Amino acid sequence: MAALEPGDPRQVGRYRLLSRLGQGGMGRVFLAASPAGRAVAIKMVWPALAGDPAFRARFRAEVEAARKVSGAFTSPVVDAEPDAAVPWLATAYVNGPSLRDAVARHGPLPERMLRTLGAGLGEALAAVHRAGLLHRDLTPANVLLAADGPKIIDFGISRAADGTGLTAEGAFVGTPGYMAPERFHGEDPDPAVDVFAFGAVMAFAATGRPPFGNGPVQTKIYRTLHEQPDLDGVPPSLAAMVAACLSTDPARRPPAALLPRLPGAPPAEPGWLPGAIDREVREHERTLVMDLRDVVRRRTRRRLLAGGAAVAGLALAGGGTAAALAATDRSRRVPPPPRFLWQVELPKSGDIAVPFITAHGVFVLELFTKAAVSYDVSTGRRLWSETMNNATVDKDLVYAQRSRGGDLVAIDPASRANRWTAALPSGYDVRDFYGPTGGLLALGDGDGTVLCHDARTGRRLWAYRGADATGLRGIQGGSLIAASGDEGESREGTVLGLDTATGAVRWSRTYGNTRLARPERGDLLFGSQAEHTLDAISAATGRTVWSADLPDAAGDLSESTPVVTVANGTAYLGGRALYALDLATGRRKWAYEPPAPGGDHRTFLVERERAYVFDDHKLVALDARTGRRLWSAATPADDTAPLLAAGGLVCTVAAGVTGPGFYGWDAVTGKLVWRHPPASSNTDDQWVLTSTGPFLVALQNAALVAFRLA
Repeated sequence: MAALEPGDPRQVGRYRLLSRLGQGGMGRVFLAASPAGRAVAIKMVWPALAGDPAFRARFRAEVEAARKVSGAFTSPVVDAEPDAAVPWLATAYVNGPSLRDAVARHGPLPERMLRTLGAGLGEALAAVHRAGLLHRDLTPANVLLAADGPKIIDFGISRAADGTGLTAEGAFVGTPGYMAPERFHGEDPDPAVDVFAFGAVMAFAATGRPPFGNGPVQTKIYRTLHEQPDLDGVPPSLAAMVAACLSTDPARRPPAALLPRLPGAPPAEPGWLPGAIDREVREHERTLVMDLRDVVRRRTRRRLLAGGAAVAGLALAGGGTAAALAATDRSRRVPPPPRFLWQVELPKSGDIAVPFITAHGVFVLELFTKAAVSYDVSTGRRLWSETMNNATVDKDLVYAQRSRGGDLVAIDPASRANRWTAALPSGYDVRDFYGPTGGLLALGDGDGTVLCHDARTGRRLWAYRGADATGLRGIQGGSLIAASGDEGESREGTVLGLDTATGAVRWSRTYGNTRLARPERGDLLFGSQAEHTLDAISAATGRTVWSADLPDAAGDLSESTPVVTVANGTAYLGGRALYALDLATGRRKWAYEPPAPGGDHRTFLVERERAYVFDDHKLVALDARTGRRLWSAATPADDTAPLLAAGGLVCTVAAGVTGPGFYGWDAVTGKLVWRHPPASSNTDDQWVLTSTGPFLVALQNAALVAFRLA
């Protein structure tokens, strides 16, 4: 998705255009909103086609036929104007990445997901054929992965272009590599051409590459006509079906009606998408809600209150949208300040300590002294303490190596009882813990031995040994990211992506700077090999997805680990300035460059539709989509102080001599709601803030403070 360009229309019929979705052989596609806030995809045909009377006649007939298509896995036609100066067609908008983009970013689909994909696409093709239509251009770009299943788009248009100047000049209405052989012989197409394309799409989804390869158009046509498709990597249980669909003889291809009957296909329902793609869909829906909300707010409040059509229309955009709008339009209550619960002094005072909030309490691990302490989160009563070699935490368990060379254990954070114990190799000292993520717990010893355990049972799943894995960077995109060299070294090193299921090397690349940022969301890693260039790297494939050139205001990116947050389909990069880059392309959406001079690093926070950044003792709130300044508030906090969104507030803590203490501003208005006296007189050390559920915890050196959110 990209911003509208200067030559793009802003209104088509009764729809307001919001952004570009893409373009193809038939025309351009835009995301648009109806006056009631319904999201639609509008396809405007190219002017060269609009001037052909024969095209208009066929387009009109195809639109009428497409209106009859119904099915769970198609995107229905909701409006059209075949007789407009530039004909257009509007279909229900599908919130989800294309199969092409999903595979490019996350790698081939697992077999379980392939079966759901195949059953859904087969049912969609059957619905199209029942309406008397052919798709004729089924490709990975025309398959969208939505939360409730795959969707086929762009049916009912390709036939309208047959016989126009496009085909007369030798261009194809379709995509070579996915087109059936008979199409190149000029034979009249029938449903078997869509079955062939189905097989090619399934092969791509299973392997990450087209079955007839890449390269020039003529090369792909030759392979389609004379060579066998490349099905290496298609699961054996699906290979025979895919091969039958790709038969050069249309009569040997299975009928489209049989395609939905894939045995063992899990239902296409919320949860069918893997975590990485599902998070991408949910993040994009939050952005879509904001776009549609802006359209609705342009209507008068009288119209909003009279019919409620805007709220009803927004419900069609995605789950929870209507509720989000209704909650925004009601008179909102100013969030109350957090309530102080307790404060304690840690038994030891190491230089660095990390607090975790579990379901039962607060667990603190001091990294240098190895002191571990667990507190009751409501009262501050110490539950237990001991010395540990290393540990990590989720909401239910503490995972730890209690002593150097000892076993791996899962501990109840309240009682200290072992839930399970797993033996580690003799003398193995855990230096890196990552997870649990997706039920996996990864360990590294700093010497190249990486272990992966089932976080639920402690069972070891696999081990990897190699000098190229001396440091772990995290679990992302189905890969455990490892690198040679210590974090922070500025020298050439190797970065690996280990398959989280098997430990096999999915990819390996040499990278001049091993300091890669791994955001909490999305499946891209970020690094820099040039002073002002940010590289986005797929965690699934190791390929560079895009490189963005940024001006001097971003600082020298190659000198430190970039600070990147992923949200709203955007990568936010912090430094001297705050940059918002399109997550798919790296194209800059906006930049906020503080007018006041400052260092290379300023704390920033992105939370839902807002971004917050410190600017010379001011907290500035920005619209996360546009960079528009919303409000600013004076603060005594340093530009590198922590920021946390919790309980409707944006919170920080000031540790200086002027105005020390805890602060919280209303996230919507910027009004100061909370100020609490400082918990420590130390003005040198930075505080750490963390929040889970109704609790907010702050830690500075030996001072641990807990608050309850309303």
